[in-house]
Amino acid sequence: MEVSRLTLCALLVATALAPHVASADDWQRIDAAAPFVDTDGVFRTPACSGSPRLEEGEVVATDTDYAFFVRDGDPARLLLFFDGGGACWDAGTCIDAALDGDVLYYPEVDETPAELAGFGGVFDIDRADNPLRDHLQVYLPYCTGDLHLGARDTSYPLPDGGDWTIYHRGHDNVIAVLEYLADYYANEVGEPPEEIVLVGASAGGYGVLYNYPALVQRFPGVERVRVLVDSSNGVISEDLFERALEADGVWGAQENLDPEIASAFDDGAGQLVPGLFNTLGWQYPDARFGQYTRAYDAVQVLFFNVSSNLGNPERWFDPVYLLLSGLEWTTRARASMWGTAFTTWNYRFYLAQGQTHMVSFYDDFFSEDTAGGIELVDWFSDMIERRWTFGSDWRNASCVPACLPPEGLDLTTL
Repeated sequence: MEVSRLTLCALLVATALAPHVASADDWQRIDAAAPFVDTDGVFRTPACSGSPRLEEGEVVATDTDYAFFVRDGDPARLLLFFDGGGACWDAGTCIDAALDGDVLYYPEVDETPAELAGFGGVFDIDRADNPLRDHLQVYLPYCTGDLHLGARDTSYPLPDGGDWTIYHRGHDNVIAVLEYLADYYANEVGEPPEEIVLVGASAGGYGVLYNYPALVQRFPGVERVRVLVDSSNGVISEDLFERALEADGVWGAQENLDPEIASAFDDGAGQLVPGLFNTLGWQYPDARFGQYTRAYDAVQVLFFNVSSNLGNPERWFDPVYLLLSGLEWTTRARASMWGTAFTTWNYRFYLAQGQTHMVSFYDDFFSEDTAGGIELVDWFSDMIERRWTFGSDWRNASCVPACLPPEGLDLTTL
């Protein structure tokens, strides 16, 4: 999905999910019915945000139905891909921006099997150098504005009076997918996968870390787990953290917070993602965690700028404020990655040149080599397949000192 300035990414199991399947090429869409009771006895309500939009002058809701996509492959090797697409956490970002046309998050599932069949990167099954080409692939759309963390319905004020409810149900959606897969492996395959690869792009990167415990609880015997967090560096403002991620936050992210990762939420915004990597890294020593970003990622800079200026939307796209936020964001992002590398033994990062957002499902995944000449696809392949040996390409790789894009820095171009 291309990210534009106006749209960024951007019951029991058997009866609850009741899949309706339609296919194009080799992808299948599976519609998740709601509500349902999960295997832990928790009532779940999968849904998309229900964001407002203007239609012929009337405020109407976007489609709230949630669905995910599956492509057949070797069930012994499972890929779960968490998509991204912005975020919202107050009336300005959830309601006002949507009604003004400056949409800051994807509000509904609009992907199709035919569209997914055209994705590159980890989804390109025709490339021999793609280490995931034979995996059973599962694509989790993102439509809740909550980084796949939410489990709460929150009402926000409309500009002309009244309230509008946003369904921050990202975590419930993930649980619906995990329950489906657990049922599939138990009843259709007969044994769990030998390898699970989690890839999260943008908002999805936060989702794979937050939902990691829920995954391993459903597949407790799988030790070979690999995680790639793509363009999700966790440089957010304290204001966003307090509004959305505290115990009473609008997303309800702590209502289902697994005790294994609860400590990562104790030290505020700046330490959330490093804390998640560190906690999971030491809790699951057989797993491997990789983090990728470009040094001046324009979309991450934009959201950092927005979250730092919530009360001043005129600053969100202002070139001066974007530049200042960009300099702060890149400094903090690099410090965070190096700090995580020093404290988490099974973590590596790849810091690439430039400002383009995301790489994992684009063709650039195979051509990226700006971090010391290391090819990203080799770095990723060694994270998945290679033993711990000297000479592995899975090591901390940086574009320093040549991190600026060759054409010059322009953070106003999204």
